[in-house]
Amino acid sequence: MLAGLLGEADVVAYPSLGEGFGLPVLEAMACGAAVLTTRRLSLPEVGGDAVAYTEPDPGAIAVRLRELCADPGERRRLGAAARARAALFDWRACARVHVASYAAAVGS
Repeated sequence: MLAGLLGEADVVAYPSLGEGFGLPVLEAMACGAAVLTTRRLSLPEVGGDAVAYTEPDPGAIAVRLRELCADPGERRRLGAAARARAALFDWRACARVHVASYAAAVGS
């Protein structure tokens, strides 16, 4: 159900002020949604150049949303880029990095 909602949205707006990782942004990206978010904390690391960015104030969010809603070509481009970038985030790779970090911590 979530994939259908996110994937069918014209834009998924997630103007966060602070994120630990940005899983909601990554989930929307994996569904091929055009995402609008902020450049706070980890969000640029997750979104890279596959999402649109805005400042986290109502006026800036409204302007950027209007721009994206008026530009279906940009939304398609962002959606395709988002899906490709999201594929780079893999739970197995995440687990390998964690295991290696734990092993290094135990070994030192």
